[in-house]
Amino acid sequence: MTINLIPYDTQNHAEASELAAVLSQYYPTSPWLPSVEKIMQGGTAYFRAILGDEQIGITGYVSKTPTLAETVKTTIFSAHRGRGLGQRLSQAIEDECRRRGIRKVMTTIFSSNHAMIAIKLKQGYTIEGYHRDHEAPGFHEYSLGKVLS
Repeated sequence: MTINLIPYDTQNHAEASELAAVLSQYYPTSPWLPSVEKIMQGGTAYFRAILGDEQIGITGYVSKTPTLAETVKTTIFSAHRGRGLGQRLSQAIEDECRRRGIRKVMTTIFSSNHAMIAIKLKQGYTIEGYHRDHEAPGFHEYSLGKVLS
């Protein structure tokens, strides 16, 4: 079964509020979570990850240039973890970027998120950097990138 990406309407206050709540639940220690107001300013495309008739996670991307995007906040909800869905969701957002003409995708991943780092490496991403204290002291991240074909 395919994971479908359904865009959040970030101009809709209720949807932006729902997204902000999900982000705060799954990124509770991040010092840079977007507020409802920031989400509504735009600039980031956020998606519900739908499998069958159930939302199993979220993902998104930010266009850096016309041909470069950074994926953001890719999360499988706790109840759905351990079923190989992280890899499928990672592929779904990559495919979405490709459909929109993106030629390279990059991402930053917390250094402690070994599962997602392994998924990205298996999907052909390369480690392009390591950033100590990237978002804030103690938040270390890897940058990974992939040129799309």
